[in-house]
Amino acid sequence: MASRYPANTRARDIDRANTAAILDGAFGDGQLSQDEHRAMSELAAGARTLDELEALVGDLQRPADAPPDARPPRETRRHLFTAAVAAAAVIAAVGAFTLTDSDDAQAPAPAAQPASIDLGAVAPVVIPTPDLTTRDGMTLFIDQYRAKFGDTVVDELNLYPQHANFERAQPLEPNRLVSYDYRGGFSPSRPATTRKVDAPIIDLTSLNVDALADIVATAPTAINVPDAKVDYLGIDTDGGTPIVRIYASNDFDESGMIVVTPAGSVLRVSPFSG
Repeated sequence: MASRYPANTRARDIDRANTAAILDGAFGDGQLSQDEHRAMSELAAGARTLDELEALVGDLQRPADAPPDARPPRETRRHLFTAAVAAAAVIAAVGAFTLTDSDDAQAPAPAAQPASIDLGAVAPVVIPTPDLTTRDGMTLFIDQYRAKFGDTVVDELNLYPQHANFERAQPLEPNRLVSYDYRGGFSPSRPATTRKVDAPIIDLTSLNVDALADIVATAPTAINVPDAKVDYLGIDTDGGTPIVRIYASNDFDESGMIVVTPAGSVLRVSPFSG
């Protein structure tokens, strides 16, 4: 499914169908087990972007008749437009020559110079993702998570400034665990594995984003490393109780940790004591 589109381009039904065909072929020739094929096929059916589809089939061998990769139409439009401009120029030149060569034709007025046309690729519009350890970043992630999965439950989540990774139950299969990466879009990071059906979960709507953001902002002072930056927020369970671990460090590996409840109550501070 390698493509010339940007990685976060939304997938079409035909892209999901092509990915499913590749997975079927890989299952048929022994590259995938039955469980892997079922889990990855379900992920393909729910994929929203091309990079999510590529993550499912990127390491698979494909037959010569495998479905073609997604290709943007821009190049075709660009070539057709270029050809049309060239054809128009030729027609204009021939017409001018014919009029000039005719004894009965009047001298034509000087043709206006065509405007310069830049046929270069249009620069993509990039919308930056806010730092995921901030109020705006956490809010954006939770909103996109809900839109992607239809719920807000997760087994474990790590929020870094520019990306996230997490584990959750396979939809409709609570005994299957799927790992995902998030970089503006969601991509499975490896095939589904076994999961305990009664494994504790965390509801992301229980996070007090405002309180957590305030703790993150004051974390360097709290851990006695004033020049530290927050490395990530680890959200998981301790004995079945949801907790949030906030890690911060500086360039000298001086670090500390703050453990809080999802509501933002501080449970423990482990400052740097160098």
